[in-house]
Amino acid sequence: MRELEPPFEIEYKGAITKVTEAEIKSRRIFYIQFPDNRKVLTITVGKGLGDEKFWTSIPEGRQEEAEEVGKLIAAYIRNKKK
Repeated sequence: MRELEPPFEIEYKGAITKVTEAEIKSRRIFYIQFPDNRKVLTITVGKGLGDEKFWTSIPEGRQEEAEEVGKLIAAYIRNKKK
């Protein structure tokens, strides 16, 4: 398993958004702090039927944001390795 990322920032919908990664019971979770008054978004990677991976919010209900931000986080981590 890879090491946890130190806190970092991504651009989401034209604004700088802070991301913090943590591990709980062997699961990677990300806390996303928006620059406006939205609540912190907590996301993780889930597995669907056939082990298909997808980003999901904890608790559920902010799926669209989870998928959008999750893709940006994945791209940030991949680009950092290059």
